[in-house]
Amino acid sequence: MQEIDEKYSDKGVRVLAILADNEIDSAKMILEQKGGKYANIITTESLIEGFLDQIMFLPTKLIVNSKGELVGEVIVGARSTEEISKLIDEALKGL
Repeated sequence: MQEIDEKYSDKGVRVLAILADNEIDSAKMILEQKGGKYANIITTESLIEGFLDQIMFLPTKLIVNSKGELVGEVIVGARSTEEISKLIDEALKGL
């Protein structure tokens, strides 16, 4: 996802990861190993109850516009950078 964050940053696209299990030390280690520098947040009870309880599989990716609206379909499971790039490019065409 770091590659996606860098590739699209000049187009206003941002990657945001949500740490669903709040295992901060594990997340830091993974991000360090993978070179992830994009934004990461930990969950709150309201986030879990209001949104994350609807997520059934990990990883799950969403493309959301600047209004907070879902663009396209929910992306479940691992996807290549090329696949994610194609979906972002399609979403950007609709702006």
